[in-house]
Amino acid sequence: MRRYILNGPAVEPLSLPEIKRWLRVDHSDDDGLILGLIKAARERIEARTGRALMAQSWRIILDRWPGDGRILLPLMPVLSVTAVQISDTAGVLIPLAPTTYRLEPGSEPPLLAVTGAPQPGRDRNGIEIDVVAGYGLSGEDCPEALRQAMRLLVSEAYERRGPDQAENRRAPTAVEIEALISPYRSIRLGKSALEQAA
Repeated sequence: MRRYILNGPAVEPLSLPEIKRWLRVDHSDDDGLILGLIKAARERIEARTGRALMAQSWRIILDRWPGDGRILLPLMPVLSVTAVQISDTAGVLIPLAPTTYRLEPGSEPPLLAVTGAPQPGRDRNGIEIDVVAGYGLSGEDCPEALRQAMRLLVSEAYERRGPDQAENRRAPTAVEIEALISPYRSIRLGKSALEQAA
C-alpha cells in the first residue's frame, strides 16, 4: 500500500492571530516565520500520531483487493471516501459504484469494506482509493490537546530561533508534548490484510 497527498489542508489548526497572542508577539515582522512554524508543528504531530489534523485529500494505492475485502486505511480520521477506481488490462481507471464499498462507522483505524468488486486488470498499482482525512475544516474541529501540543512546538521553535537566542532558551517541552499527543497515537500490531496483500 502506498499513499500520497492530493490537496493539503486549506487552513491550519491554529490561526496566525491566535498563535501570535500565545507568543505575545504584537508586530508583523515574523509573520512568515510563524506561519512556517505552525505548518511544521502540524506536520510533526501528524507524523507522530498518524492522524490528519485538518481536512486534506489523499490517494491510497494498492495492487489487489484483500481476500476478505476489508481494508484498514492508513490515515485517520477519515471523513469520507470520495472515489474508488480500478484499472483494466489497458491501465484505464474505472470508477466503482459507491454501493460496492462502505466506510465502517466508528472503526479505528478506518475500515473500508468492499464487496463484489473485481480484481484490477494489472498486477501493480491497480486500485486507487481517494479519501478526505482529518478532523474537519475549522481549527476548532481539531482536538484541543493536539492544538496545545502545536502551541508548545511553535513556542519552542520560535524561542530557539537563531544563535543570538541561546540565553533565552527554556527547558525542552518534549515530555509535555508527548503527554498531549500520546492518546492520539495509533499502534499497529502486525500487518493489516491490505498490507499483506500489497
